[in-house]
Amino acid sequence: MFKIEDTLTIAMADPLDVFALDDVRAALNCRIQPMLAAQDEIDQLIAENYRAMDGTGEGKDEIEIIQYGSESVEDMAEQLKEMASGSQVIAEVNRLLATAAKEGASDIHIEPAEKTLKIRNRVDGVLEERLILKKQLHLPIITRIKIIGGMDIAERRIPQDGRVRARMSGKNLDMRVSTYPTMYGEKVVIRLLTKEQSLGVDSLGFDDLQKQTFENIISRPYGIFLVTGPTGSGKTTTLYAALQRLNSQDRNIVSIEDPIENEIPGVNQAQVNVKAGMTFGSAMKSILRQDPDIIMLGEVRDQETADMAVRAAITGHLVFSTIHTNTALGAVSRLEDLGVEKFMIASALVGVMSQRLVRKICSKCKSPVEPDPVKMSALSIPDGTKLFRGRGCKFCRMSGYSGRIGLFKVVDMDMQLRQLVMSGANEAELDSYVTSRGIKDMRQQGVQRIIDGITTVEEVLRVTGEDS
Repeated sequence: MFKIEDTLTIAMADPLDVFALDDVRAALNCRIQPMLAAQDEIDQLIAENYRAMDGTGEGKDEIEIIQYGSESVEDMAEQLKEMASGSQVIAEVNRLLATAAKEGASDIHIEPAEKTLKIRNRVDGVLEERLILKKQLHLPIITRIKIIGGMDIAERRIPQDGRVRARMSGKNLDMRVSTYPTMYGEKVVIRLLTKEQSLGVDSLGFDDLQKQTFENIISRPYGIFLVTGPTGSGKTTTLYAALQRLNSQDRNIVSIEDPIENEIPGVNQAQVNVKAGMTFGSAMKSILRQDPDIIMLGEVRDQETADMAVRAAITGHLVFSTIHTNTALGAVSRLEDLGVEKFMIASALVGVMSQRLVRKICSKCKSPVEPDPVKMSALSIPDGTKLFRGRGCKFCRMSGYSGRIGLFKVVDMDMQLRQLVMSGANEAELDSYVTSRGIKDMRQQGVQRIIDGITTVEEVLRVTGEDS
């Protein structure tokens, strides 16, 4: 099965079954192109890629849900533990984690509905449905996840957070677990953090000018460099690449992160622990007594952290951090919102960068595609540009995409830009000046990736906005 534009091609044992074709056409609201296939081959593919709602593949035993009334919290906890310790539940949870890790998912969503339990994985930034299970499995699976995450299994009324480290297929896997009570029971999201080798600067996806600007910024002796973008856009990966480039025997590099996503030999990394009083702000006070040359802050979240980060940059330290804004130059107004004076921002800031991740076309099923004039015009793509798209194959899970690459806007602070910040110029005025310097925005870089045959028009339109 694969889809090209508005036509879905599907394998059928009986391509002349007009009633089935009408049902599929009505359900998916697109054109259907049937192709003949053997019934046993279709059954085999279904078995390999999907599991039905009538079980998990390991027995048909029903799991009885115990109704709780007057039981004590201790009794409830014991019954839940017993329910979650069954081999079927343990195997199901292990399978969920192993499947997600194998396909490189960043998150697992376990979502209860009225009669079913839906499992979705976020792969390459996009949620994809994986399983539909019986509702009876909801409570045992949630309880099992809570147990391994060190959470209160008897508390289901309020959100909880937990963490666990596992070893799977020879690799360390850190998991952050978050629960949220909904009308049909607790929803769980598991963030998967694989301990893999960090990317180098050359592998991030910069063009030549962006790479030169980036390296000039991180080579400054002091100042603060901020990377902006939404959650999951690769900000921490970029900062790790910067730390790796600067890591040497003659520098003391100290970080405070939430959480530590990758270990870098030679860097003194610490993790936020709010319960123990270890926050970004409190950690900064201690870091400054550790004689640091370079400081990495996982995120500038509040006024205390922003003020200390800027003051550290002014007093001779090089500070790297992330901040949640939609645009690169939005970091300036965000720092102002956090109470940092304009003159301090202008003095401390050495560079800002925004980034997004676009999915790359699957190399196994890449094929030419007819351009859409409307979308071509929206991105100002030159006429005659040859466009590509993935048809969908087993390698890319029929998505047509495999892997991601970054789109960036890298802005270094020059004297004119500092003066504009000092004078209170708004973001539009700052951006106008930056554009006059010839600095590309993310959409312009995305267009180049389309022309190079790396990604698609749809991906660039999805990821970038007018303010990028």
